[in-house]
Amino acid sequence: MVPLLFGLSVACNHSDRDNNDHPAFFEPVFQKVDTIGPGRKEEAFRILDSVYAGFPNPGPMDLVWKYRYKMDYYWLSQNDRFHTRLYADSILRVLSGKTDRRGYAVEYGRALMYVGDICRDEGKLDNAVSLYYEGKTFIQRTSDTCGMGEYSLRMAMVYYRQGKYHLAIPYFREMFAELSACNAKPFYRFCYQQGQLDNIGLCFDHQDQKDSAMYYYDSAMRYIQQYKAPFMKLPNQIIYTMAAEAVVIGNKGSLLLRTGDTVAGEKLLNESIRINLQEGTEFGDALKTMGKLIKLQLAQKRFSEAQQGLLKMKAILDSVPVTAAELSWRELQSEFSEATGNHQEALAFLRSYQQMKDSLASLENPFQALDINTQFNYLSGEMELDLLKKQNEIKNIYLSVMLLLTLMVIIIGVLIWQYSKRSKKQAAKLESLNRVVTRQNEHLEKSLRALEHSQQDNTRMLKIVAHDLRNPVGNMISMADFLQNYGNVTDEQNKEALQLIQQSGHMALELISNLLYMNIRGDIRKEQVEVDVALRYCVDLIKTKANEKQQQIIVHLFQATVWASREKIWRVFSNLITNAVKFSPVGGIVEVAMQMVDGVVRITVRDNGIGIPDTLKGSIFNLSQDVKRRGTMGEESFGFGLAISKQIVDAHGGRIWFESEEGKGTEFIVELEKYNEVNHH
Repeated sequence: MVPLLFGLSVACNHSDRDNNDHPAFFEPVFQKVDTIGPGRKEEAFRILDSVYAGFPNPGPMDLVWKYRYKMDYYWLSQNDRFHTRLYADSILRVLSGKTDRRGYAVEYGRALMYVGDICRDEGKLDNAVSLYYEGKTFIQRTSDTCGMGEYSLRMAMVYYRQGKYHLAIPYFREMFAELSACNAKPFYRFCYQQGQLDNIGLCFDHQDQKDSAMYYYDSAMRYIQQYKAPFMKLPNQIIYTMAAEAVVIGNKGSLLLRTGDTVAGEKLLNESIRINLQEGTEFGDALKTMGKLIKLQLAQKRFSEAQQGLLKMKAILDSVPVTAAELSWRELQSEFSEATGNHQEALAFLRSYQQMKDSLASLENPFQALDINTQFNYLSGEMELDLLKKQNEIKNIYLSVMLLLTLMVIIIGVLIWQYSKRSKKQAAKLESLNRVVTRQNEHLEKSLRALEHSQQDNTRMLKIVAHDLRNPVGNMISMADFLQNYGNVTDEQNKEALQLIQQSGHMALELISNLLYMNIRGDIRKEQVEVDVALRYCVDLIKTKANEKQQQIIVHLFQATVWASREKIWRVFSNLITNAVKFSPVGGIVEVAMQMVDGVVRITVRDNGIGIPDTLKGSIFNLSQDVKRRGTMGEESFGFGLAISKQIVDAHGGRIWFESEEGKGTEFIVELEKYNEVNHH
């Protein structure tokens, strides 16, 4: 199935051919390797490598075809993450910067989705969903229904893994509908459309809607029988079609067992196993079906048949490891030993089964915690922020151009003035030019003042909006706290929803607070501020978070006063101590200390956390999301806190800097002038 699917994807890119690619040469090569059986992949790889080695300067899509062929094999047939990631990265590297072309954009988006699949299986679900979303954006703009079908399938499988079958069904149906227009790849459409009918049946089966499940299993079988004829020529197509039929037969057999028709159900299970134990078919599905058959035999006390089945199942697992089947075998072996009176052996297998089950459950936990809709809303917001950032960069370019023009006008004026002293004949012309230059300067100055006024208005509006949002967000957090503590909420989903509301509220409140302190100017209102009191207040507020991470905050303070804005300087201390807690490990130590150095109060916040990488040290105080990182327990960060702290300290005439070594910790130092009654009255 794998090489043929890849060969068919080649045909989908005819419209994107140019002189750089050579489809007329390479398509016959892939048609040849498609005829090679599934057990001879090394021979297929040797043919491809030999052809590519002898071909001078293959184009980008030529290389993508080879990488995609190998990537599909390692992922779909071998579940080899390392080689799959290797070839997916190769595709991304080859097509980088070329995604303005339709065919290239589709392949680039598909490669991103494959990397997302790897992250999904590694439990990195946030990364997986982000990659799916990014891959979708590349494919969506090409209107490629085949590619969009792959996205719908992945989203369906995420919901399926979460056990949200009612949410998975619409995505399976959506993929089926999208593939109806995928005329360029008929076998690809056949494979996945019948698969979606079977998947929908499984979803209804899991929800115990037996009639609906049987309807879709029968629909999948009818679909295969109706459309398989054109694909019964090449070995790969024949083997795939047989495996597809066997999977549906096994699912029907399992359903019949649960409805009480054990005779018909057992017959279908045996037929499914017979087909899927042939070379190149679905060994994993065969093992799963064998487990169901053995369970039936144990229930009917057919111990001899069950024992033979267990031995056969174990022999297959030794040569083809399948985690889910291994778990099922341990459970069945425990039940067999118990039923045949070998209680000690039964207990040993039961313990082994429970340990493996707990290990697999821990890997599945991220699927249960991930909220897809929230993640997509976040990604949409990220894209909007990126767009705003680009717009801001364009404005900065315009401003730079205007400043450059102003400088050029000034230089021209100076040159004209020097030239006027050398030639009286040019006096009238120079006077006229000077008037023109003066008018241009006035226009430029007006433009600059208008830009500055617009920036001030935008800043004021941003702070007004942030200030007005503070109260409703605070009320949302308070209500979430009240419902959690006194609302008698028992449903787990509702509890998770309240926790999500509470966490989102805290994140929004932190972002609003940061917005209120952006663009600090020198016209701040100052007063006498006791530094030690402000630091102790910050530590008391942050201790709760530190206690959650079993951290210790050590303080070395003494009485000292500075001339500052109490609210703004408190924000600096709060940002530094919060970051120390956020980026320190569980059980870490945060130290807050003061020193008096030549009439300057020096405040030091030191931690033994993850440190700052060398690549970020030069931009850590920039107002940019490029410097944001997650804390040691996944705490969110907006990347604004240190930039705002730098603005506040600079506005007070002080200094702020840091010393850090990656993996060993960070020390932030703030220096503020000590209050003097004569100088600060």
